[in-house]
Amino acid sequence: MLALFIALGYIYPLILLASDEHDRNLYTLSDNSKLRQHSEHWANSTYLICKPRSSLFSSSTSEKLVYKHDQVVLRSTPKPFRNGFFKSSCFLDPNENEPKEFCIFINPTINYGQGMVIVCPESVLEESLEDGLDLSDEADITEAIEVVAMPEKGGMGAVAAHDIGLGDHVGQMRPVGLFPVGTPLWSTSLGRAIRRQAMDHLPIGTRAAVARLHGEGKNEDEFISSLIDTNTFTSFLKTPMKFGAVVLVGSRLNHACRPNMLYRMDAHAQLLHLKAIKPIAKGEELTISYRSLELNSQVRRESLMESYGFGCTCPHCQMSAGLRAHSDQRVSRISELRQKNASNDVHFSADEVEEFLTLCKEEDIPLCILTANRIAAEFYNSEGKTEKVKEHAAVAREMGLMTLRLSRHDLTQIETLLNSPENHRSYLSKI
Repeated sequence: MLALFIALGYIYPLILLASDEHDRNLYTLSDNSKLRQHSEHWANSTYLICKPRSSLFSSSTSEKLVYKHDQVVLRSTPKPFRNGFFKSSCFLDPNENEPKEFCIFINPTINYGQGMVIVCPESVLEESLEDGLDLSDEADITEAIEVVAMPEKGGMGAVAAHDIGLGDHVGQMRPVGLFPVGTPLWSTSLGRAIRRQAMDHLPIGTRAAVARLHGEGKNEDEFISSLIDTNTFTSFLKTPMKFGAVVLVGSRLNHACRPNMLYRMDAHAQLLHLKAIKPIAKGEELTISYRSLELNSQVRRESLMESYGFGCTCPHCQMSAGLRAHSDQRVSRISELRQKNASNDVHFSADEVEEFLTLCKEEDIPLCILTANRIAAEFYNSEGKTEKVKEHAAVAREMGLMTLRLSRHDLTQIETLLNSPENHRSYLSKI
């Protein structure tokens, strides 16, 4: 009944207008002033949404903010769709040879009342739900994470609310929005306006939190589009296209080239999982890496500046020139050894396996350590050295579970190496 009542709060026709990006009103207007008042009252009040869990979702004034989250007037009439979602306006991508129709879908009550908006073709959401997309379970409350001001980094950040152990689950969180990325539409005035209009569908407390995320732009459309381009995690639905997932608390996590957490986006549940890869003390900043840990320092720093506009000042980047050069040499050698193994080079030797293990450990890259130990387990299994097989398979299993990077198939293969190596395809393959 609540969802149906919310749907009745949307009132305007679904005709998309070509408009200037400075115009908030993408949709045709109605002359029915009573209905207009009903829509404005719903869009800018909080009594129809769940009580926010923290001040992060405060709906205080937008006076000094670019995005006027408390002045939204919804101009569409979403219809009940399925699984708690309502379908709002649809529009064609004029840049495609075979234009796709994208629609705005909103579930206003999921996520502890934060809601979730998705922009995608109707067929994509239908197929995703049929394929097992399950948003029924709420994400954990992230009690281990405290969002704080970090003026030295130009904004906000997150710190540990209590001590966190190596391998501990730090939290999981669900996006409040999924937006297609990577096509020309989203860099046009029309695409930017669509993104902002989609964000307008979220409950006011969520909009207030979005308005305080980092973004740039002279107007609301530019600001919302900017934060989607720079503050999202890659996710997927049942389509080859990529989506940017707007995760409110996750967007506060700053970058480090050697972070203390890894993350994984579970596309089947649209949940962002965070795991500690180092012991973290209460009050210590929580960090993730925005780029691969196996890039050399120059490429990594240039990419961060180009994509995010900042020069990294993390401890790894503050090393002396000599130490940084040695690190880059190790990273380069790791890439060479990885490629040599992948090419099934018959000259890939035990010495190189041990070198691979050492380099990954020295660089402190968890996924590299996982890969190196799995390669070592298979290599020594090919020579029938069971003790070494089990030693490295155990490390690979531990690292895989900690980093959340093992598929079910990969885990099965490692379990076989650990428990019955003679049944693994690599057994005695070099003898």
